Amino acid sequence: MKFILFSLLTAFLLTGCGYDFYMNKPSVKQIVSVTRGDQTLSLDSEAAVDDDFYAAKLKSDFFRGYAEIKYENGQYHVKYRNLPIDEDKMKQLENDIFAIYFAGDYPYKSKNKMFGKTVMSGRTKTVYDTDGYELYKVTYSNNQIYLYNNLLEYSLVIDVGGDSWGQN
Repeated sequence: MKFILFSLLTAFLLTGCGYDFYMNKPSVKQIVSVTRGDQTLSLDSEAAVDDDFYAAKLKSDFFRGYAEIKYENGQYHVKYRNLPIDEDKMKQLENDIFAIYFAGDYPYKSKNKMFGKTVMSGRTKTVYDTDGYELYKVTYSNNQIYLYNNLLEYSLVIDVGGDSWGQN
């Protein structure tokens, strides 16, 4: 009996050690830049996105810091170190990610809804709050995603190689 329990426990622990951050989804290298006024934070990133899934590892050589963000089935898991980001800014980044990838089910779908209505016009998505106030404008091009936060007046730009951020 002890041998069977030991074998099961060992097998369970070994499978947990091989956890894949990107859940076997293809990842792309990106440069993420957040600009407010004349201040810009640029991060090297590797990210994977799919319906109801987002995983990214961001790194700043300047600050010698990193962030790991995972969104899976409506839940965010975030850890970061040595970045000029506090908990409120990280929460805002979670909203930004949802607005870019999942709001209005474009370009990916999510069972969860975080905002009010979303209107697509060409390659520009406008995201509204539940009370009708315009929160975001997100523009997609072949190699860049540009988000402007109307409320806090800052922009987030994701530069990718080719049209690799995907379109469903």
